[in-house]
Parts: sequence; C-alpha cells; structure tokens
Amino acid sequence: MLSKLVRSTIARVVLAALACLLCVFSSSLVPSAVAHGLGQSYIYFQIREDSISTRVELPIKELNDVLELGFSGDKKVKSEDIEPHLEGIKTYVDEHLTLDCAPNACRQEFRDYGFLNTTFAQFLQLNYDLAGFQELPQSVDVTYDAILEQLPQQTNMLLVEENWRTGTFQNEAEPLIIFTKPGQTQTLDLTAGGLWQGFSAIVRLGVLHIVGGVDHVLFLVALLLPSALRRQENALWQPVGKFSTAFAYLIKIATAFTLAHSITLCLATFQIVQVPSRVVESMIAASIGLAALDIFYPIFRGRSWIIIFLFGLFHGFGFADVLTKLGLTNQHAALSLFGFNLGIEVGQLMIIAVVFPVLYFLRKQRFYPSIAMKTGALLLGAISLYWFIEQAFNINIRVLPVLQGLF
Repeated sequence: MLSKLVRSTIARVVLAALACLLCVFSSSLVPSAVAHGLGQSYIYFQIREDSISTRVELPIKELNDVLELGFSGDKKVKSEDIEPHLEGIKTYVDEHLTLDCAPNACRQEFRDYGFLNTTFAQFLQLNYDLAGFQELPQSVDVTYDAILEQLPQQTNMLLVEENWRTGTFQNEAEPLIIFTKPGQTQTLDLTAGGLWQGFSAIVRLGVLHIVGGVDHVLFLVALLLPSALRRQENALWQPVGKFSTAFAYLIKIATAFTLAHSITLCLATFQIVQVPSRVVESMIAASIGLAALDIFYPIFRGRSWIIIFLFGLFHGFGFADVLTKLGLTNQHAALSLFGFNLGIEVGQLMIIAVVFPVLYFLRKQRFYPSIAMKTGALLLGAISLYWFIEQAFNINIRVLPVLQGLF
C-alpha cells in the first residue's frame, strides 16, 4: 500500500501535467502570425497539377518611398488609398518581375489584390495566374528586383508556398531563392519531387495533425483513461484481469473512431456533406466532456462504441477542414485523402502506444481509479466546458493568463 505522502505526490504530478496540457491546449487556439522581416519583399509560387499562380508581396512603406505615392506613414493603407495608384503599381511590378518559362511564352495575368498586416510592416499583395503554357514548365527563370533596384539594402525572396509533389504546403517562411542585386536572374526548378514524396508528406501531415491537435488527443485520452479498468455493478472501478480484455476495448474504440471519422472525412472532402465549423468545433469539445463524464457516471452504459462513432463523425469534419485549408482537395484528391487518413491512424496508434501501457501498468494501484483517473477526467471536463462555451457562443474566455500566473 502506498503511503499518503506518495499518493499526494503522485496526485500533484498528475495535476501539474494536466494543467500544463491545458495551457498548451489554450495556446493552440491563438492564431500564429506569419513572420515577414523588415526590408524584404516576396514572390510566392503556388504550383498545382496543371496551373501555377503567384503572389507578390511589397512592403507599403518602401513602395511609397520608391513610387512617391503620398501615403501617410502613421496609418495603415486601405483599398481606397491604393485604387488610384493600382495601375501604376502593376506597371512597376511588370517592369521589375520577369518570369521566363522557355520554350513557353508564359505571362502573368493579374487577378486581384489584398493586404497583409504584420507586427513590423504592412504589405500589398498582388495575386496573379501564370498563363501561356500547355504543360507545366520544367523550370522558370525569375528576375525580381522590385524596390531592390532603388533601395539596395532591400532583400527580395522567392518562396514556393504550395507544391503537392514536393510535399510543400503553406510555406511562408523558408525561401528557395534570395535576390540581393538588381537585374539578377535565378532559376526555379519545377522537376523536383514526385507522387511518392507528395504522398509521404500528406501522411506526415496527418500524423502531425492528430498528434499536435490537442482536441483530438484529449478525446483519445478521455477514452483511454478507463481502458485498463472495468466498472462493477456497484459503480466502482476494478482493474481488468487480463491484457486481452483491455486490448479488446482498445480495438473497439479505435475501430469505431476510425470508421466514423473516415466516413465524414470523405464526405466533407468531396463536398457531399458540409457542416458549419462552429458546430463541428463545439461537438468535438462536447465529445471530450462526455467521455470524461462517463468516468464519474455511466452515461454510455455499455454502448461506448456507439457514442464514440457518433462523435467520431464530427472529428472527421474537423480533419476535412484541414485538408480544405491546405488546398489539398483540388489536386490529387484521392491520394491526399488516403494519405492524410493513413497519417491520422498512424498518429492515433502512436498516442495509444504511449498512453495505454502506462495506464495498464497503473491499473492495480489504488490511487489510480480513485485519484489519478478521476482527477484527469475532472480537468478534461473543465477543458471541454471552457472550449465548448468559447466555440458555441463565440465568447473569448481569457483563462490562459490566469493559469500562467498560477504556475
């Protein structure tokens, strides 16, 4: 029998670990900013199965200095400020950005524009489609010295933001080419990568999403907490006698979750069924809370796999939203769907492989069902309630600064 001091120490460790998990979960809700440095301008390439598009990003302060546009330096530029100068800006970019797809005579066709506001600067974004070729070129010779020609301290960068065949998605921080001199021409190779490289990158994305997606991890943890225990008729938890009994439970919940999210992932990816994001996120939050509540009160009553299947449907919609945001539903859709789902299953197995052996080892310790498991379920329930209120009612509960102050 463990002493009171040991039990108390273990309880504190569990509380601290789960509190840290809450902090990580809360911080994951804060959107990350794109890092754009001072004195830099950019051109982004989006390379798809049969098309190429580009986005030029120019720092408005430097653009104002070079073209003498007369913008005030103490306030952000808006559309009504840009419109009178848009044609002149486009002409300037055309003169300082050359794309050569020889033997094709490719050309940039302007699509629209927008703004990017960062901590350090405001950027004007000009979006183009690359036209004039029947098949994707093998390379593009790029000359890009906008602003750099007039301001030598400027640095221009070329980034491939999206390229399925190289496994590149939403890359906004790692340049492939850097221009430091006016008139400098460099070559962007488009032959790199292949279907296997792209597919393996999609699998990796699936693994990272399930492992790094705190909402899905918390749901699995809530389901795993009682995996090595069984509830008796007197509502008390007792350790399972055989490994096979606990393993059968794992197979049941993993199968139900996999089938459910695979169905809705397919339906949502091919836009057969669409569910509002707020509903999806709210139901995912509720799934964590109900799985935690079942530890205290048997709401599932032997039908856990049905409940897991129903909530797994909403987790699938959440997975599909990731694919859509990455733009993977429009190219190699079947491979993307299969690879991402495969990655999710691998990540799910990784979580189970890490968590379950620990729980199985602790199942016969008296403190586990009475202290550790119920404490974990209580904190998971609190996280679920916090997130559900934020998602369902669109309320920002600033609990993270309070938690950081306590720890």
